[in-house]
Order: sequence, then structure tokens, then C-alpha cells
Amino acid sequence: MAARRPPAALAVGLRRAWRGVSRWQVWTLAEPLRSYVLAVPLLAVIAIGLSSADTRWYSHQALIFVALLACGATAIEATRKVKDPQGTTVRDLQSVWYLTIAIILPPVYAFIAPIPLTVYRLARSRRMMVYRRVFSNATICLAYGSASAVFHSIPIIRAGSHPGTGNHVLKWTGVVAACALLGWLINAGLLLGAIKISDSGVRLRELFGSRESITSDAIEVSLAVSVSLVVAISPVLMILALPTVIMQRHYLMHLQLSAHARIDSKTGLLNAATWQREATAELSRALRTRVPLALAMVDIDHFKDVEMAGDSVRDQLLRDIADMLKDQLPGHDLIGRFGGEEFAILLPHTGREEAKRISERLRDHIAAEPIAIESGSQEGFVFRLTVSIGVAVLNESRRALAELVGAADSALDQAKSTGWNKVCILSDGPDGHEESQGDISGW
Repeated sequence: MAARRPPAALAVGLRRAWRGVSRWQVWTLAEPLRSYVLAVPLLAVIAIGLSSADTRWYSHQALIFVALLACGATAIEATRKVKDPQGTTVRDLQSVWYLTIAIILPPVYAFIAPIPLTVYRLARSRRMMVYRRVFSNATICLAYGSASAVFHSIPIIRAGSHPGTGNHVLKWTGVVAACALLGWLINAGLLLGAIKISDSGVRLRELFGSRESITSDAIEVSLAVSVSLVVAISPVLMILALPTVIMQRHYLMHLQLSAHARIDSKTGLLNAATWQREATAELSRALRTRVPLALAMVDIDHFKDVEMAGDSVRDQLLRDIADMLKDQLPGHDLIGRFGGEEFAILLPHTGREEAKRISERLRDHIAAEPIAIESGSQEGFVFRLTVSIGVAVLNESRRALAELVGAADSALDQAKSTGWNKVCILSDGPDGHEESQGDISGW
């Protein structure tokens, strides 16, 4: 007997569904990133299925689960209209509720908790690519579901669903803190994998290892453990914890926005306004304490020719030069993008000879370091750039920042007009002549 063909309406529906799936943005990703982004959600779905089959369902647990999700949705709504800065790692403190669910309820709830909150966020704010939200949702599922499975596998004498009293509450809190750290490590590890696959040259330390990042993560973990303890004592107390989480979220967003406003988005250096403000304060300190100070203006040679290669190439070269400046200079130096391809470096506690040595080291390092283009039509092409540097030091005739910048600019013009790839220092002599300290052999 011949097989019956599906109705025409069903066939049309399947074709439309397939066309919709084929338009997903995830298919535009290059391998192996695409496979990685698809594999993590698939692993999360498998984990949800396995944990569901091993769970006994109780109505009171479902009520606690819904109440904690409502707290998470309320926190999202309270900060929804505040825009997160682009290019930063967003900390929305939803891990507070995920960890609490992981500790108070069976693991299956921790595996599925990110799904309704992610759907709610997408419904209220459609600013992110869906595949990215699905992927980050899957990393959270795996992170806190795994943390929950570990917590509930620990003997009751050390943990258990209730913190107890005396020494037990201290043991319980320690175990919860360890599970919170485990969840953070799994989530961060999965995200770092995607970031590293998509851009092998990215500086992961700036995303997850900066002082701001470590402080924010410590605050988030501490708050998550505290809320877990409060809700474990009595689920009703989550009403008291909610305002604290919302206020802390506002505080972290304020810190992140303030920090982002200081930074030039293309290079990660201080922007011009922030550099001038902080340089003015450092200059005033140097004048008050009578310590030496120098200023170096750095300009990329022949950068107009580079710009013809396109915006992506220009942006990568600017970023790589900025990274070289940060790597080669002590951490206390003020480095800023002064505009275009020009950078300003303030060198506190630095006299003339030391400023000369530092500037020549910078020039030599940049000239010797090839820069390979990592994406775009110029991918694989290698650039070798040089810089010209003008240096001025603080003295009796230059006591204001504008005067110091003007003197360094004059020295920079001298370096560029006498052959490029040079370091020129404005003379301290009474005649005010400029003297050049450059690489005689040229480029």
C-alpha cells in the first residue's frame, strides 16, 4: 500500500518553518564558532531532559520557583530603561536568583530557570541578537544546574536544604559559596570559549580580569550567597531581599557607565576629555610636590595611507598600537587617545633622560612588531607601522597642561618634519631650540 502524502497545508507550513530557520543569524557565523554556539544549547536541552526524568514534583516547590522568577522579572523591569554600555560585560545580577533556585530547589529548576526570564527579557527589550541570548541562556542553565546538582549531592550533615544553626549554618554557607563559585566558573568558561573562538586576539584580562570586573563579580557572588541564606531560612523573606538586589544593580550600572564614559571605545584608552582632566590633576600634584613630570605625544606615521584599507583595518591597527602602549608603559602612566591617530602619555615622576629612554623604547618596539590583520578583506595582510614622538618636560616656562601639550606638539612636528620614526625632545635651554633624538638609520 502506497504511503499517503502529507496534506498540502502541512507541506506549506513545513516549508515556511524551514525558511524561517534558514534565516537565523546563527548560520552566518563562521566555523568552529557556529558549531560551538549550537552545541552548548543542545547540551543544556539534554541536561534539562535528564534532570526532569529524575525529579519528583511538588506544588510548594513550584510556588517558590514562580515567586523567585517573579523577583527576577521585577528586577529586570526596574532597570530595563537604563542602557548598558556597548562592548562591556553586563552584570544584571540575575545570578542572585539563579543561585537561590539552585540551592533551595531540586536541580531541574536551576536548569530551566533562565528560560522564562530570558523570554521575558526578549519580550521587553529586543536589543540583542536572539542567538546570543539563547547561547548565554544555555551557559547559565549549565552553570547553575551543575552547581545545584553538586550542592544536593553533598551529605545533609554538611549542607542540606536548610542552613540549620550553630556550626552547621557556617558549613552550609561555605558550601553555598563554593557552589556559587562553581557556577561562575562554568558560565565564564563557556563564554570565554566563544569569545576566544570568535577573536583569538582579544584581551580576556580586560573582560574578566580587571579590577572593576573582579570587584563586580565578588559583589554579585556575595549578594547571591546572602539571598540564598535568607530565602533558605524562610521563602517569605525574598520580599525583603528584592529591594536590596535592585539597589545593588543600580549601583553596579552606575559604576559601569561611569567607567565606560572615561574610555575611548576604539582603543580602550582614556578618551581626550578624561585624559585632560586626570592629567591636569597629576600636573597640579607635580607642581605642589616639586617632582619631575614629562609628556609624550605619539603619532602613527603615514596613517592616512592605512585608512585607505578600510575602517576595520584602521580600527584594528589603532587598537593594537594602543595595546602596545599599555604593555610597554608602567601601570600608573596616563595614556589617552588625543584624536585620530595621536596619543598622549603623561609620565609622572619622570625627568628628561628617563622620558627620552621610555619614548625610544616605545618607538623601537612598535617599529619591530608586525601587526597581522585578523578579519575582513585584508585578513592575513601584515602591517609594520612606525611612530613619531614629541616629548616635553615640566619646567619654569611650562607650568600649565596647555603649555606642556603645546611644547610636546612642537617637538612632534619636528620629529615628523625631519624624517619620521623619531623621538624629539624640546630643549630646556634658554634659547628654546629643539633637539632631535631619533633613529638615524630611519625606517
